[in-house]
Amino acid sequence: MQKLSVSALLLFSLLSAQAAEPLSTSPAAQHPLAGSWSWTLPGKDKPCTENLHYRANGTRQGSSGEETTQSRYEVTPIPSLLGFYRLTETVTEGNGKKDCSGDLHEATGEPVTRFIQFSPKKDQLIICREESLKACFGPLKRAPQ
Repeated sequence: MQKLSVSALLLFSLLSAQAAEPLSTSPAAQHPLAGSWSWTLPGKDKPCTENLHYRANGTRQGSSGEETTQSRYEVTPIPSLLGFYRLTETVTEGNGKKDCSGDLHEATGEPVTRFIQFSPKKDQLIICREESLKACFGPLKRAPQ
């Protein structure tokens, strides 16, 4: 009986120690964000497509209109209680051309945090400024692999 109690106590200690460790924000191949995503913004003259490719090594390649960018990113491994993953991106290279919204974004090296939420099938996502549905764009659709 005492052996069982000691074993149970050891197991509980191990589980408690694991739960106390901070969550890693390093991306992994199995994260639902890894892969290619696209979204088409309807336009007056012609539609404009934004393509984002999130690699498992923590880099992202993007194109939006005439703009192309390279970034580093970190994403939380699990969503918050509100269902959002925190995504922080830092643009490392850009061509300085206009994106689909007509904006120019420079590679400032400053991190930008957004919040993403996936559809139940993980085949679509939205990108939001805050952890709410008030200021979002998308849905971006997962490109076939």
